[in-house]
Amino acid sequence: MIIESFKEGGWGMWPILILCLVTVGAAIRFAYKPERRHIGFLGAIGFASVICILHTTWTCFGSVFHAISDEARVPDAQMTRTLYVGLMESTRPGSLGGALLTLAAMLFAVGMLRMGRAEE
Repeated sequence: MIIESFKEGGWGMWPILILCLVTVGAAIRFAYKPERRHIGFLGAIGFASVICILHTTWTCFGSVFHAISDEARVPDAQMTRTLYVGLMESTRPGSLGGALLTLAAMLFAVGMLRMGRAEE
């Protein structure tokens, strides 16, 4: 199921996976050893991950709309189903990226909690 979803998301799933894994790795490090100097990197790599997710999603939408605009590729009788399947596949980048960024955010919260306690 996960591999199928990854394939459905298209080539843009690779940069999402890489950026989000870097984000999760940085968040793990921050949760383990919280230092203020790492917060900027976490914010920047998290923002880059969000931009990548949005870009990949829009690229998927563009591919779907391009495919259904060609009558030779998608006959009118299959238009609705093709549109729904394409839009469903276009949600895959957000699903992968959202899950990994949620994990990173939780780890960041742990790091912030630990940093606050250490400063008391």
